[in-house]
Amino acid sequence: MEYFTLNNGLFVPAVFFGTYHIQDTRPILEVVRDAYACGYRALDSASYYKNEALLGDALQKLGISGEVLLTTKVWNDAQGYDATVRSFEESEKRLGKVDICMLHWPAAEFLSRWKALEDIYRAGRVRAIGVSNFKRHHLQTLLESADVPPAVDQIEAHAYFMDWETVSFCRKNNIAVQAWRPLMRTGPMLQNRQIARIGKKYGKTAAQVCLRFLVQSGLGVVPKSVHIERMRENLDIFDFALSREDMRLLSSLNTGIRTAGDPDTFI
Repeated sequence: MEYFTLNNGLFVPAVFFGTYHIQDTRPILEVVRDAYACGYRALDSASYYKNEALLGDALQKLGISGEVLLTTKVWNDAQGYDATVRSFEESEKRLGKVDICMLHWPAAEFLSRWKALEDIYRAGRVRAIGVSNFKRHHLQTLLESADVPPAVDQIEAHAYFMDWETVSFCRKNNIAVQAWRPLMRTGPMLQNRQIARIGKKYGKTAAQVCLRFLVQSGLGVVPKSVHIERMRENLDIFDFALSREDMRLLSSLNTGIRTAGDPDTFI
């Protein structure tokens, strides 16, 4: 595993384990047990996922809550300072702890919501705070009034969609970027013949090439799978490096088309 250092000094793994809808296929206890056995030490959650209580219960039953980093996100219905604090406290109760708390989207007015996260952070209730789905202009607005800058921005990112403008802005302002949906989930990326050829050269799968592309571009990744073989596969990306030529080819695949909502219009 490789690690990133956030702007407040917190070390975080380059690969987090995504928990969105994992309970739909297998019991969360089994999935978390397998993920931990594979080597995952950071889990990504959100109040919107409706599985925080199950996740917190699984961590307690497995006795590993203190050994993993836990992220959650405040959903868009928590508008304003007080509602944001309440949402955090509800997530904290369900999960047992929260290490990193984020605003899930820049929906409606987000400055007062950020102030709530700042106070939660200053009180020592979390180890870092961040945002998700914030574009460059959202971050600019936030930084103009923030006392505590976001440590991380979690955005949609994969070879078929890269918002380099936001990534570049985050780099300049010491904000770590995490890629959600790094394997695209739906769409043709993992069937791309050029990516398959690159994988064959390194003895890797298309998924591993796509994850390596992101990590080598300086992003953390949040892949999700309920299958232990794929969990292992998604972690096995640190024993090779893509050539400059391969990185250029993967960058050229960017369509500029999102597979999910646009942060400017998503409510």
